[in-house]
Amino acid sequence: MPNQYLNEVRIISGIFKGKKLNVLDLEGLRPTPEKVRETIFSWIGNRICQARVLDLFAGSGALGLEAVSRGAASVCLIEKDQKNAANLKSQLKSFKDLNATLINADAINFLENSNDVFDIVFIDPPYKLNLISPSLELLLSRNLITQDSLIYVEMRNGSNETVPGYEIIKEEVQGQVKYALLKKSSFFF
Repeated sequence: MPNQYLNEVRIISGIFKGKKLNVLDLEGLRPTPEKVRETIFSWIGNRICQARVLDLFAGSGALGLEAVSRGAASVCLIEKDQKNAANLKSQLKSFKDLNATLINADAINFLENSNDVFDIVFIDPPYKLNLISPSLELLLSRNLITQDSLIYVEMRNGSNETVPGYEIIKEEVQGQVKYALLKKSSFFF
């Protein structure tokens, strides 16, 4: 029987430091590299403490679980793929005292129906689906973020998905990956 796992990613800091997550070998599933995660959490800094986090396209779960490991109050993981959601669910059981909710749903449908407000949002969808812009639009139109919320987006280098109503705080490119930290524009009410 072939190995169903692509690889493992590990939590790099906090109370779950060193804990490994098995990543299924599924099309479009690319865990955020460790070096990129280090940069993201350096950008976010202590804003992670007690934050309500949304990991919109959870994939491996590494971003959301890293956030909780570093002190976020809670994480809501949204994963559309049923097989991957089942894998995440089984892995969440191995974390002690984890305030995590896993929802097996389409991310856009989740945003259209959610009334929760989040302090930090991770948006890292499969590149070919072009879901960053619709996700950002819904976060604003549904009031799912505050003026102080931070939104991380990751896309293929060369992609220019943008949405009015956001300011880029930080942006970087590593190889084929472009990623940025955004906040609601102060001109958007």
